[in-house]
Amino acid sequence: MAKVNRENRLPLYVQLKEVIIEKIDNKEWLPGDAIPTEMELQKIYKVSRITVRQALGELVSSGILTRAQGVGTFVASPKLEPIRPDLTGFTQDMNEKGHQVSSLILHHTAVKASEKLQRIFHIQPTAEVMKLERIRLVDGLPIGLHRTFLNTSITPQVELDKYDFTTDSLYTALAAEGVHLGGAEESVEASLADDSQASVLHISTGAPVLLLTRLTKLKDGTPYEYTQMVYRADKYKYTIKLS
Repeated sequence: MAKVNRENRLPLYVQLKEVIIEKIDNKEWLPGDAIPTEMELQKIYKVSRITVRQALGELVSSGILTRAQGVGTFVASPKLEPIRPDLTGFTQDMNEKGHQVSSLILHHTAVKASEKLQRIFHIQPTAEVMKLERIRLVDGLPIGLHRTFLNTSITPQVELDKYDFTTDSLYTALAAEGVHLGGAEESVEASLADDSQASVLHISTGAPVLLLTRLTKLKDGTPYEYTQMVYRADKYKYTIKLS
């Protein structure tokens, strides 16, 4: 059992963090539970106010705890977590974990392909692509911002206007239209939210976010979907299974 020990070489605030995390992992403190006050933690573990504040501050920043001004500090809900390597959409990932997914549509229209998209999709400068930009909500909370471009110039038969992407899954709609996706390449990097991202995700400018970029190809290897995703780092984590 983790404990605060002055003979331990680890800083006291790090030891206190480990104690709190162990209590959460052992389900002694459950999501939504209020943890002891700063003064109570000082007395229980015989540490200074500065030690307690530093430990709690880092746990809040990492999304393990959450604060309500004037109310207290609480155990945060677990971060949303898709587990790869299966190629699945956001809606399927969240639905499989029992969450309700919805979207706010910012753009759903045909646009002229930028030079970057022309290179990615190997299409002519005159070609158009479908742009679908959505704020993704999980159980009503804004979690991510998705900006998707589809190489619809090679699938003129696809009719996506008849789908309601506030609730419909894009991948399910594509499958229904006879578009069969193959493999994908996805990259993940850390970043800080700019003003625009912070506004739609209801976080502060400069708050940590995860940036994901995915290029999905058809079964025959033709590039078809290019998506840029921004997720709140305090609510979302990314796990990959390795073998």
